[in-house]
Amino acid sequence: MNLAAVEATWGQDRDARKHANEALAMPTRHSSWSAAMFEWTLGMIELTAGRSAEAADRLFRLTTPGRADISPALALEAMPDAIEAGIRAGRPQQAAQRLEYFRTGVVAVPTRTRQALLARCEALLGVRDPDEAFGEALAATAALSPLQRARTQLLYGEWLRRERRRTDARGHLRAALELFRTLGAVPWAERAEAELRATGQTARKRDVSAVDQLTPQELQIAGLVAEGLTNKEIAAQLFLSPRTVDYHLRKVFTKLGITSRTELIRDGLPSSAPPDRHN
Repeated sequence: MNLAAVEATWGQDRDARKHANEALAMPTRHSSWSAAMFEWTLGMIELTAGRSAEAADRLFRLTTPGRADISPALALEAMPDAIEAGIRAGRPQQAAQRLEYFRTGVVAVPTRTRQALLARCEALLGVRDPDEAFGEALAATAALSPLQRARTQLLYGEWLRRERRRTDARGHLRAALELFRTLGAVPWAERAEAELRATGQTARKRDVSAVDQLTPQELQIAGLVAEGLTNKEIAAQLFLSPRTVDYHLRKVFTKLGITSRTELIRDGLPSSAPPDRHN
């Protein structure tokens, strides 16, 4: 089991908690790595379902510094989730302890992904200006997986709403909702939708039939624009000229009934069903 496989279960498989518990209970001897991965998965399923106390219990056990039976590398990767669970469970002191451990690991191996997640954790704990820290995390869009990007948008939107900055919150919450829907991460999407309602706005029902009118290339370009890429970046990625990208994008705007890339980035693409995970 690798990190991508673990993340793929979060919010996707409603039976994942049962499967992971059954796997842990099997008499077969597990490696410490596998057992830790199962524990991480269970902790994330609890967090996804809103059972913050249970999530914190599991993820704090997994990320206790100095545990001989847990890989330090795996504990470090799980640290941002443990910190979020601790904050949601009302255990900021334990979360702060793990932030220091995580910061040390990021300084030692400063990947863009870890730096973005560290900024998000600093925002959650309020050790930096949240607007600045969340902004730094979101600026590293390309370094984060789609699920992590959506979770960052959700956390920022939640913070903005609590600060009574409802208008600012809505854009981030809509972005999170659309990305969760695209990923088929139903529990996360439900949380984002509830937060959006709390700002006084309901999620718009998207016209799925409009997306069906897009050609495969138009759909691909629209998806990259929705992720925040520029026409030049899209052209380089798809081996097209910027002029060709602009031509297709104008057709996308017409078919979707929008007038700018800002609307596409803000609202995302409507999705009739979650993508097929087996393809």
